[in-house]
Amino acid sequence: MLSDGREPLKVLFIGGYGRSGSTLLDRVLGQVPGFQSVGELRHVFQEGFVENRRCGCGDPFLECEFWRAVTRRAFGELSEREVEAIAALKGRVDRWWLLPLLGRRVGTRRQRRDVDHYRRILRRLYAAIAAESGAAVLIDSSKDVSHGYALRGLDGDLDLHVLHLVRDSRAVAWSWQRRKYNPGSGEDMDRYSLLRTSAEWSTINALTRFHRPTGARYANLHYGDFAADPAAAVNDVLAFLDESDRPNPIGADRTVHLDSNHTAAGNPNRFRTGEVKIAPDEEWREAMPPASRLLVAAMTAPGLRRYTPTR
Repeated sequence: MLSDGREPLKVLFIGGYGRSGSTLLDRVLGQVPGFQSVGELRHVFQEGFVENRRCGCGDPFLECEFWRAVTRRAFGELSEREVEAIAALKGRVDRWWLLPLLGRRVGTRRQRRDVDHYRRILRRLYAAIAAESGAAVLIDSSKDVSHGYALRGLDGDLDLHVLHLVRDSRAVAWSWQRRKYNPGSGEDMDRYSLLRTSAEWSTINALTRFHRPTGARYANLHYGDFAADPAAAVNDVLAFLDESDRPNPIGADRTVHLDSNHTAAGNPNRFRTGEVKIAPDEEWREAMPPASRLLVAAMTAPGLRRYTPTR
């Protein structure tokens, strides 16, 4: 409990590597009463405030009434110069190779001062989102491992839960090979090579898993389990959050109704609304060339053995 008698704000941070299904999971959990999806909040300063990409509701970020209210509550009126300064600050400290600085405060005096300043900004931002939305739980699907460690420095203000979402490395590599249009930016998303994807998948998942031995509230979820039985997976997440009394939004036919949302950034799926049926995506098994599957499997073998579906 905080000094003013309030409980710390509960935040579910979905960690892991890109193209692992975090946007869909974020959106599904955002349908739980009292939960608020914010998307990949790590990118809000650059993609939202600087580039003015589209909010999940469809409006340009700077014209979205929700984010305008959040900004006023958190920061007042931000000038263009102040926005650029915050984006630059985030760029200096929110990097995975700076985990010793974020986790153990190992760094120069200026670096430690920058981290403290950035965390003060995050503290104000999360508090403003909770106040404007009235939500008891915020869902942040940023995934990036450094962002998770930055949030862990807000202990006392945030009741942080780390949900490590893992998807089969071959499915992930195939997804990064495909052309995908992003309505938020108006451009195609980046595409990565098999070698890059394999190396990053192994590294990022290992670093995300390191939350467990360093004292975070941590749980692991394989995307294959979520896709195979979404209702059961959501129940597991609610139990992890100590929110089992809240209704599960997944229907008996594996469908969920997605309302409009205010996700700040993320996969183009954040713009989907209406009835969505959740089912395993196994396209990679047929469409991915056998040599590519073998290459990725060989490079990520330890992780493939460690992270396997249970359903």
